[in-house]
Amino acid sequence: MLKAIGKNMNMSKLVRTYGTLAGYVILLIAFTVLASGKFLTANNIITILRQIAMLAVISIGQTFVMITGRTDLSVGYSASAMGILVASLMVKHGGINMWLAVLITILVAGLAGLINGLLVAYVGVPDFIGTLGFGYVISGINQAFTKGHPVTNLPAEFELFGAKRLFGVIPNAVIIMLLVLAVAGVILNQTKLGRYIYGVGDNEEATMMSGINTKKTITWAFVLSGMTCGITAIMLTSRLGSAHPQAAEDYLLNSIAAVWLGSTAFHDGQPNLAGTLLGALIIGTMSNGLTILNVEYYFQDIATGLIILAAVILSSMQRNNRK
Repeated sequence: MLKAIGKNMNMSKLVRTYGTLAGYVILLIAFTVLASGKFLTANNIITILRQIAMLAVISIGQTFVMITGRTDLSVGYSASAMGILVASLMVKHGGINMWLAVLITILVAGLAGLINGLLVAYVGVPDFIGTLGFGYVISGINQAFTKGHPVTNLPAEFELFGAKRLFGVIPNAVIIMLLVLAVAGVILNQTKLGRYIYGVGDNEEATMMSGINTKKTITWAFVLSGMTCGITAIMLTSRLGSAHPQAAEDYLLNSIAAVWLGSTAFHDGQPNLAGTLLGALIIGTMSNGLTILNVEYYFQDIATGLIILAAVILSSMQRNNRK
C-alpha cells in the first residue's frame, strides 16, 4: 500500500513538472495533423522562433520580477518608448553611432526599471499601481515626443538586430534571445543575486531576517526587467524598420501570460526561465498554428485566453500544494 501511495505521489509530481511540456507536444502534434504538412516544417519552426524571440526576451525580464512575487506592468510602455529612443538617437539631428545608441537605450531602460524598483521596494507603492502608473508616465512622454508619429529612415546596418539572419538561415533575433536566456540563467543560478531573488519569492520575511537586503534585491529584479525592455525594443524596431509609439504595448499581457504558463512547468508553481521560454513557445505556436488554419482572430484570442486561465488555475493549485 505504501508503495502504491509513493508511486501515485511520484506520478503526480511528474505530471506537475512535465505536464505543460507534454501539453505543448500534443499541441504540436495536433497542428501537424490539422495543417496537412504546412506546420511542422523547418521554415515554419524558424518562423515561430523568430516570432517569439522578442516576447521571450521581455518575458525573461518579467520572470525576475514575478519570482519575487511582483509584476511589472510597465514593460509594454517602456519597450515602446525605448524603440522611439533608439531610433531617434540614430536619426535625429544627424544621429549617433548605432552601437552607442543601443547602449544608451539599454541603460535608459534599466534606469526606468530602477525607478519602478524604488517605487515598489523603498517607497512601498504596490507593484500593480506603481508600475502601471509609471508606465502611463512613460507612455505620455513617448506620445508627447512623437505626436503619435513613427520614427523612420533608420540606418541599414540597424537591421542586424531583428531583420538579418546568421548565414542567411538563423534569425539574429533568435540568437539574441538565446544569449539573453543564457545570461539570465547565469544570474539566477550562479550568482548571489539570483539566490536572493528566489529567496524573496519563497519567503521574503525569512530572507530579510537572514540579513539579506530584500529591498535592494527587488529593485535589481526591476532593473533587469527594464533592461530586457530595452533589448526587446531594439529587436522590434530593427525588425519593423521603424519605431512606432505603441509598437510593443501588446507585450505586457503576453509577457505575464508566458511567465504564468511557464510557472506550471519544471518548478511546481514557481516562475522559472525554462518555463517562461516554454510559455512563449506555447503562445507563439498557438498563434502560428491557428493562422495557418485560417482561424479568425477572435477565436485565436479565445483560445489564448483559455490557455492563460488554465495556466493561472494550475499554477495556483501547484502553489497551494507547495504550501
